[in-house]
Amino acid sequence: MKKTLHINLNGFAFHIEEDAYEKLRLYLEKIEKSFVDKIEAKEIVADIEARIAELFSGSHQSNEDVITLGQVDEVIKTMGEPQDFIDDEEPEKTTSEEKQSTMNSPTYKKRLYRDTENRVLGGVCGGLGAYFDMDPLVFRVIFLVAFILYGMSLPVYLILWIVMPKAITITQRLEMKGPAEYENWEQNLKKEYQEVSEKIKQSKTYQNINSGISKGSDTMGMALSKVVGFLGSLIGVAIMIGTLAALVGLVLTFTFGYTFFDFSNVSGYYATLPNYFLSSLDITLGTIGVLLLVVIPILMVFYLGFKLVFKFKTRGGLLALIGLILWISGWVLVVYTAARVARNYSVPETVYSKSVLNEPTGNTIYLKPNAKSNFPDYQEHLFDVNRLDVYLADDRIYVQGNPKIELVRGSEFAIDIKKSAKGNSISNAQANIDGIEYFWLQKDTVIYIDPVFTLQEGSKIRDQKLQLVLTVPEGIQVEVDDDLQWVVNNNLD
Repeated sequence: MKKTLHINLNGFAFHIEEDAYEKLRLYLEKIEKSFVDKIEAKEIVADIEARIAELFSGSHQSNEDVITLGQVDEVIKTMGEPQDFIDDEEPEKTTSEEKQSTMNSPTYKKRLYRDTENRVLGGVCGGLGAYFDMDPLVFRVIFLVAFILYGMSLPVYLILWIVMPKAITITQRLEMKGPAEYENWEQNLKKEYQEVSEKIKQSKTYQNINSGISKGSDTMGMALSKVVGFLGSLIGVAIMIGTLAALVGLVLTFTFGYTFFDFSNVSGYYATLPNYFLSSLDITLGTIGVLLLVVIPILMVFYLGFKLVFKFKTRGGLLALIGLILWISGWVLVVYTAARVARNYSVPETVYSKSVLNEPTGNTIYLKPNAKSNFPDYQEHLFDVNRLDVYLADDRIYVQGNPKIELVRGSEFAIDIKKSAKGNSISNAQANIDGIEYFWLQKDTVIYIDPVFTLQEGSKIRDQKLQLVLTVPEGIQVEVDDDLQWVVNNNLD
């Protein structure tokens, strides 16, 4: 455990370890003692303090970062030892161009920040405009058009709002704006330290400082760093393109398929399919859960690629925690929705009905298909669910089931119909039974029956079944039409 101190260096506040502070204090004292002219020494030390504060600010993103002994050693190595600051007795004369070249402008690597001083919402477009040297209006138009056409630019904007740090300090704004802003910064700095800078430029002190900085650079290390950075950016671009393609595909799927985000109005008859299985609440919860399960991993991978390209620092741990919470929430919603759907099949119910028929005038009964069936002639079979077939006809969805029809002998001439269905309660199951449509009609010796039963529009598929039993007295024969042979079980013989 080390003790830290709070110091003010050239108007900038820093946290520094105690041993690092002692070494920095001794270093500045040695420099001041190296000059005979005490007035000039104080001015030079003040300018050196300004340069040291600049170096500390450039290497620290936050004022809460603590300066260590190793960082002080690096600054001393960059600035040079105290003996390097002693002027020669006969300083060399320099031209005005050489004097100007000795004043180095501060250099910062351009970074991506949110520009809160040029913002409409969060400053994302302002920051992108500053980074790419473009008018922020261009990015605002791109985000707006993408939102209108696809709808997914909003979550991308929110992700950028979260991951892009806000430009608060002067250093951060310089990093955001780039070289043009450095020149303005340099002019302001010259005005503030004009007198001190003029005296420094007339000596060899600043030249020694620049010489120390140039000697401390490692050319090979910089080249290797650029190669690694380029490869990282290349991988990041590939990741961003892949994840954006996945997001666009997801948007198209939910746009031209079914979702409660049905803003396209182009889903057509397929949009009604989930209504036969799920309630509106189940659809909403299930859609949100699936979106969270799919979109959160895609956005996290996109964030990784974005960070590789733009190389900014942010609180990745907090973002990962938020993503994990949302992803787990998606699982919870999906499991909860599945449990709700399963509950809709938990309670079975059966309803019986009996109709006594009129005695025929002859000894033969004719069983024929009902010609007034409201089911269309042309049908496109989509799929079946437990003896219930789902068809497409006339640009709408139809559900039909195959009834069990039996012919049996008995003492009376009657039709018994048994309808069954399931639900989450007895009353709900009875309501599902009421949605079964089936018709029959007797005309003397002819009985017309539907070869299939259908579900009313708006009814849910809940394992509906229908059984018809035609009881025929002795001495009466039944002739079954060829179109009904496949559905009738004749037990009379």
